Amino acid sequence: METIKIHPQNPQQRAIDKIASVLNSGGVVLLPGDTSYLLAIKIGKKSALEKLNRIKQTKKRKYYSIIFRDLSDISHYADIDNRHFNLLKRCLPGAYTFILNASREIPKIMLENRNEIGIRIPDSEFTSRLIEALGEPIVVSTANSEEGPEFADPEEDAPDWLGFVDLLVDAGYIAPELTTVVRLDGDNYEVVREGKGSPDIF
Repeated sequence: METIKIHPQNPQQRAIDKIASVLNSGGVVLLPGDTSYLLAIKIGKKSALEKLNRIKQTKKRKYYSIIFRDLSDISHYADIDNRHFNLLKRCLPGAYTFILNASREIPKIMLENRNEIGIRIPDSEFTSRLIEALGEPIVVSTANSEEGPEFADPEEDAPDWLGFVDLLVDAGYIAPELTTVVRLDGDNYEVVREGKGSPDIF
């Protein structure tokens, strides 16, 4: 496994290009998000998704989210109307995951007999620039769980699944936190999990 170091708020373009190259080739990248480290792949790479699924076999649930640079591409991957769009506009970028009905663009292997997908826009200059370099959003899964952190410090942590990762993007220690998860359904919303994002905005 290769490792590169970055500054998450001021990443070098050379590092961005390297990470994008690994994702484009079907690799799994462990990278820093705004709330924790994330396992990331390119959305259209089936082999990468299968590798990510093998990593997630150690967890009780295999949920994935898609992170975007901004709101403009979300309707391509999820069913969203003006009510949802206005709410997302108030909350994002930020530490929220919104659950929406998935569009046909989402690979079936990601859904596991569900028709929902998590949508995120992290408050992160690094992920914003990476998505811009790729030209499309990224599939991610948190590298920590509700039962406890699994990866927070590249200098100290070495979980068993790390051997499946092709590239580790080292941004130093990140105290793992969970996003606030909100399910949207028409006029209704449900706060499924309270995390870093304040639920008071709803």
